[in-house]
Amino acid sequence: MTIHYLILAHTNPLQVKKLVAALNQEHTRFYVHVDLKSTISPFKDALRKFSNLYLLTEGQRESCNWGGMGIVNATLTMLKLVEKSGKEGYVVLLSGQDYPVKSRDYIATYFKNNFGNDFISCFPIPATQWSKGGMDRINRYKIDLSEKKGDYVQLPSINSKEFYRFECLKKLVKVVARKKIKELPVLLHKKSFPSYLKPFGGDTWWALKTETISKILVYIQYHSDLLTFMAYSNLPDEMLFQSLVLEINKDNSDNIKNSLTYANWSGGDEPSPQTFSTKDIPRLKDLSPDILFARKFDINPNPELLDRIEEEVWTRPVK
Repeated sequence: MTIHYLILAHTNPLQVKKLVAALNQEHTRFYVHVDLKSTISPFKDALRKFSNLYLLTEGQRESCNWGGMGIVNATLTMLKLVEKSGKEGYVVLLSGQDYPVKSRDYIATYFKNNFGNDFISCFPIPATQWSKGGMDRINRYKIDLSEKKGDYVQLPSINSKEFYRFECLKKLVKVVARKKIKELPVLLHKKSFPSYLKPFGGDTWWALKTETISKILVYIQYHSDLLTFMAYSNLPDEMLFQSLVLEINKDNSDNIKNSLTYANWSGGDEPSPQTFSTKDIPRLKDLSPDILFARKFDINPNPELLDRIEEEVWTRPVK
C-alpha cells in the first residue's frame, strides 16, 4: 500500500521540506504544488533530495486565491498524477503548513488497519455551521475582483428579484469598476447546484482511497458542468470532493469517517484556523488516536515547535 501525499504550498519552503521529511518512508510518494504567485526556486532547492517527490512544473501550477478554484484545479492535477502512477493505497491532501501529530510508523499502521474507509468531513447543505447555511455558495455567483483574500462579490442571477436590490447593484458597480465585465454573462442564467448530485460541505483536507480518487476523476470527466458550477462558487474546495465522496459511497456511507486533520477554530469568525505555538503542545498531545495531522504551523515565530512535536507528541504507541 502506497500513501500519496498531496501538498498545497505557498510559503516557507524549509517548513515544507521538514513536513516531507517527517512523513517520508518506504511506500510514500509526494506531489507538491507551489502557488503560481510564489517563487518556485527556493522550493526546488529545499526539496531536491527527495527522489520520491514530484514538484509540479510551471505549466501545472495554479494561482490559489483564497476561496477560489485554483486549489481545486491544483488538487485535480495531482490526483491525475497519482492515477497515472498506478500505485494503490491512500491519497492525503495537506497544506504546506500542516504537520503530523503522530509518527510516520503510526500513520502507516493506521491506514493499513483502517483500509477501506475514506476520511473526509461531510455535512448536508444547508448547514447550520456555515453562514447563510452555505446557500449563498450554491445560489450566488462568486466573482473575484482581485487576487487579494476576501476581495470578491457574490451576485444572484439577473432574472432574480434579489438582483435589483440596492445591495446587489452596489456589488455590480464594483465588478464594472474593476473591469471584470467579462464575468457578467454568467448572471444571465439561474445558478443552482447540479440536479444529479446532492450538495455536501466540509473541511478541505481529507484522506481518500485511490479507488475513490479514480471514481472521482471518472465522474468529473462525464460531468464537466460540475467544474463550471464550482468555478463560480465560493470555497469550492469545501463542496466538490465532499459531494462526490457521498455520491460515490451512497450505498456504503458507513465507510466514510471524519477527517484526520485537526484545526483550532476557537478564534470565532476568523477565516483561518489559529496558528499553533509551543503553548499548544498539551492540546496536541491530547488529540484523538484518529487524528493524524494538524494545521496550521509557522516555523518563523516558533522555530523549535515542530521538533518538540516529534519529541513530545509522537508518543502514542503503534497498535
